Amino acid sequence: DSSTSRGLGDVYKRQAYLSGGAAKIAFGEALEMQKKGYNVIFFAAVGPVGEELLSSNIKTICLNEKHIAFTKSPKALYHGIWNNNAYKALRTCLNELDKDSTVVHIHGWTKSLSSSVIKAAYDSGFKMVITLHEYFSICQNGGLFNYHQNKICNLKPGSIRCYFCNCDKRNYLQKWYRNIRQMVQNKVLKQVKPNVIYITEFSKDKLSLDDNYRNNCYNLTNFVEIEKKARIQVEKNENYLFIGRISAEKGIDVFCEAISAAKVPGIVIGEGPLKKEYEEKYPAISFVGWKNHDEMTEYLHKARGLVISSKWYETMGLTVVEMQQYGIPCIVPAECAASEYIEDRVDGLLYTIGNSKSLTECFEVLRDDEYIEKLSMAFLNNLNWNRFSMQSHSRKLVGIYNDILKIGKSEK
Repeated sequence: DSSTSRGLGDVYKRQAYLSGGAAKIAFGEALEMQKKGYNVIFFAAVGPVGEELLSSNIKTICLNEKHIAFTKSPKALYHGIWNNNAYKALRTCLNELDKDSTVVHIHGWTKSLSSSVIKAAYDSGFKMVITLHEYFSICQNGGLFNYHQNKICNLKPGSIRCYFCNCDKRNYLQKWYRNIRQMVQNKVLKQVKPNVIYITEFSKDKLSLDDNYRNNCYNLTNFVEIEKKARIQVEKNENYLFIGRISAEKGIDVFCEAISAAKVPGIVIGEGPLKKEYEEKYPAISFVGWKNHDEMTEYLHKARGLVISSKWYETMGLTVVEMQQYGIPCIVPAECAASEYIEDRVDGLLYTIGNSKSLTECFEVLRDDEYIEKLSMAFLNNLNWNRFSMQSHSRKLVGIYNDILKIGKSEK
């Protein structure tokens, strides 16, 4: 297309190794763009550089700095607020690129790069787009969640009450560190007004994008590695699965309480700070730790359903889509982004977020083998394979880049 002839360049910024869902998307996009013939540069603060990048032809610039979550270094903490090394390094990188055919695509900045990279791209005169994987653009802790009250925060982000609320998972001093970082970030975002990508309509609503950004907002669903598989006969199984980090915001208490009340088998796959506590408190529930792909498949084939028990909004919920390829019905909070992929009582069940009694009622409904079989078949049949494919994702991404650069279009 026209972008190929113009030599569209992409600069991706994140950690240089796979460390979570956002990194997976950043890596996947970078590798796919490189395969399509685009010049891709991967810019990151924290190393080491992952094998995925080392084995590709992608130029990687890694500052090899410390992640602020794993160090008490004053320098690293300062860099979390404003990383001048990242600012200078990115400007040096961009000096060698063409402004008319390069997009700076930011996937994460809050932990090490800081909002300095947003300012660097702006000061260098380059067009940019930010994928909003979390809520850090408006919320100090990135989750619109009060960790001390263990529930969704209903305060207006950035309000006086918000700044003085002790909501951080660590302590009030950490909250004020985040407050300072947020004030610096807000000043940059107010000046730059970047283009943004949101991944669900749910997250767009919570981010209030129409109020905070003047430039374009684009919808681009994350790609999910799924294949056409035979339906798992969930009606013959008993186990309900929890897959994820065992922590307060993920609602491990809600899952365990509901499983115990309904007296159905539950399996928790994952690790986290609350694992030991809940393993001892609920001996009838199996806590099996993290599992590799092959081990996970064994648990899926014995599953009756998957429970999303998160107490915060999330931004997408990839696990639900991954379960859909097997026809494993999901029970999801109605106030969670993953609810976009469920039609209540048709191909899954919705319940009240943070309410174990509401979740228990769902387990009671699913005791009916014929009913859960119908949900399973409908869930599998309703899967939109093209929507989540890398081919579709990358095609839309290139379209977004072209729109930002106005390639093939007249100036507005």
